[in-house]
Amino acid sequence: MTADDVLFDQVGAALGTRGGWRYEPSTTPGGLPSWCLDPGGEVVVSVNVTDGAVVAYLPSHDRDVRFGGLDGLLAWLDEREGSAGPG
Repeated sequence: MTADDVLFDQVGAALGTRGGWRYEPSTTPGGLPSWCLDPGGEVVVSVNVTDGAVVAYLPSHDRDVRFGGLDGLLAWLDEREGSAGPG
């Protein structure tokens, strides 16, 4: 198991306890699995781990937000909780 795999498992353990998150395996060869926030039928953010960083992708803005670790991601999500959604 790589360091990215361990970090991805930690991300999953944290996001799996929050409402609206689900695991999405990669359907593209060479792609990464993700944790997706899908509160109403459309993914608003997906999270994966690459090169030791936690990366949140915001489809509505077509941009990535990189975090040095799980704590940064969780703080970012907590700041946006209760608003219209991550962004």
